[in-house]
Amino acid sequence: MKTVQVIAPAKVNLFLAIGQRRDDGYHDVTTVMHALTLHDRLSMTTRSSDEVAADCQGLPTQQVVTCAEGFKITAGSSKALVNEATAESSATPGVCVHARMTWCEGITPIDVDDKDNLACKAVTALAHTLGRTTSETITIDIEKHIPSQAGLGGGSSDAAAALVGAAYLWGLSSHDKAVETVARSLGADVRFFLHGGCVLLAGKGERFVHTLAPRHDSVLLVQPACGVSTPAAYGEFDRSPSYVAKELLDQARIAQDAHDVPLFNNLARPAEKLAPGLERLWNMLRQSSGVEQVLLSGSGSSTFAVCKDDQTARILASDLSALGYWTRATSFSSAHAAPLPKRAY
Repeated sequence: MKTVQVIAPAKVNLFLAIGQRRDDGYHDVTTVMHALTLHDRLSMTTRSSDEVAADCQGLPTQQVVTCAEGFKITAGSSKALVNEATAESSATPGVCVHARMTWCEGITPIDVDDKDNLACKAVTALAHTLGRTTSETITIDIEKHIPSQAGLGGGSSDAAAALVGAAYLWGLSSHDKAVETVARSLGADVRFFLHGGCVLLAGKGERFVHTLAPRHDSVLLVQPACGVSTPAAYGEFDRSPSYVAKELLDQARIAQDAHDVPLFNNLARPAEKLAPGLERLWNMLRQSSGVEQVLLSGSGSSTFAVCKDDQTARILASDLSALGYWTRATSFSSAHAAPLPKRAY
């Protein structure tokens, strides 16, 4: 048995310019992504078939616990999970991957099957790319601090972290070409999180142009009760497209420092049509003392506000939380998906 813990940072889009729809169905995209200190945490364990069978003995069929912070966590049937993994490993030699989710800090839980979990897909794809045939079960315990359908890249970051974790478990460098190849195949956001910091991307969002010097300002994240799906936001955009002015696009392209990037997102209005309460939130934030900049991240539904200091972000987080919003005070960061040193867990 071998275990590793990996951080999976969130991101915001400082700049997001959706362009013309391409012949391949994608859109031209120019975006500047910036990592945050807010992060999910993955604990990944690999076991051989014999170890899985031994670990199965005496496990409860269901476990409900309350953590110190008071958040209820329901773990699925651990015994059934392990038995299923053993059966699959015995029937088909190779890597079997399972995920267990813990939802923290008021995030609404969602039910995600392993076959739909991007972190599981990432590890499975890496094993296939490497031609790995060793019979083993990898369990990914994901501690979720990044909400879903928020434009913060939580699922993609978890996938990048899972790739980094699998590479560690298999004695592979996280910079190995196979890791990069699989990340690229899973989406632009996944590849971004392997590098983190602040990056300008182009093409359909998958082409790295250059890195930028990161910001370190305090940031407030706010998400309303409803999420916004990315396909729905793009569909709304296509019904009434509004493209970015060339001058603004050029300003984003030549910026070498994140502070010089103009905050812009032409998916904001399409997202607002899908979640009408967003405009009210934007107005509240812009009128709040100590808030310097406000923008929807990605396709939403999370909005980020750049604040003059951490105290401002925390006070606003408390005030808006009382109104029913999910909030988090955080900051810009140069973080990327990376394993934690063993002394940290």
